[in-house]
Amino acid sequence: MIPHFDPATHTFTRPDGSRVLSVTQILAKAGICDYSCVPAEFRDRGLKRGSSVHWMTQLEDQGALNYRTVPKWMRPYRKCWNEYKANTGFKPIAIEYMFAFDDYAGILDRVGTFPPTEMFPNGSHAVLDLKSGNIEYWVANQMGPYAGAWMKSIKLARFIRRVAVRLNGDGSPARVKEFPLADFDRDYSRFVRAKEKANEDHREN
Repeated sequence: MIPHFDPATHTFTRPDGSRVLSVTQILAKAGICDYSCVPAEFRDRGLKRGSSVHWMTQLEDQGALNYRTVPKWMRPYRKCWNEYKANTGFKPIAIEYMFAFDDYAGILDRVGTFPPTEMFPNGSHAVLDLKSGNIEYWVANQMGPYAGAWMKSIKLARFIRRVAVRLNGDGSPARVKEFPLADFDRDYSRFVRAKEKANEDHREN
């Protein structure tokens, strides 16, 4: 199911008008990801930077980006992303995929494929989360439900790779964190506990 998304309030709404919490909202309500200690000025700046970088890379992957209109400060992020794709062979098959699944919603930055490697001789599928800031520990709990939503099955989600890619503003190579397949159940279970509590609080309010 594709929900309606309001970017101004970052809220997702089902076709029947009911609101569904996003993955990050659920983690925030559970205190798993918490930016309250970050000064508002820096937090807002980071959010604006992240939105701009996501929009630029989306246009890039859709073949709709006019490079000459890209501000100079954003060009290193584009270079970093393109070099990551070239070096790894990653091919996007879904870009900024919006979903609502199992009482949560969100937007998957990328889903795609990697070519065969020694570890994955038949190639592999992965969900990717693009970051313009640090890759925090809780991203593992964020990407578990993302994989579940894409596969529409938690059992099948155990077999899809979860990769966080930090794009750097100085044009240096991307920093990559892949969360082991063997850790999926642990990572997803933490999200489930957070979801149950967050949805209970949401219904009460």
